[in-house]
Amino acid sequence: MEALNSKERKFAEENHGLIYSFLNYYRLSEAEHYDICAIAYLQAVKDWHRKPGLRDKYKFSTIAFKKMESAKIKKYHADRLRDSYILFSLNDLNAEGNEYLGQIADQRDAIREIEDQQNIENLLNEVMPALTERQRKHLIRAVKGETPVEIMRGGHTAITEFWKDRERIKKAVSAVFVRGGY
Repeated sequence: MEALNSKERKFAEENHGLIYSFLNYYRLSEAEHYDICAIAYLQAVKDWHRKPGLRDKYKFSTIAFKKMESAKIKKYHADRLRDSYILFSLNDLNAEGNEYLGQIADQRDAIREIEDQQNIENLLNEVMPALTERQRKHLIRAVKGETPVEIMRGGHTAITEFWKDRERIKKAVSAVFVRGGY
């Protein structure tokens, strides 16, 4: 990354609080995410000063948040990939000559699947009465593994309505957990 000039450095110092605002907004750990967000923030500072068209269309905070959000998403995907790699690399022999992977619970274990399915069904039975018909359909499609885009397209739902429904579903599920059902 190219160094910032003095004007850009001064601007970056003045608006540095945006990094903490972003971390607080997403409830991210400073220790884990600050460096990634800071690099994205500095890139936003460079773009803001070197691409004049951006200033005409957006506020700096919008540009900075989008850059940091993109960096957060990339970190999430990199972490998932790393974790998958670690899991697969566990397929080595331990000191006793057994495979580590054999010691990890088999996700396809029939008994576990039945228990998980029963827990999901019990949870749905408690949550469904608190939801609208559209929210019920969204929840069922999410449980089946559909992505938000698939759910919105299949239900002909606007993105704003989808996210409002999603928040209502989260609140209903949280209420069940608070009551102690799970």
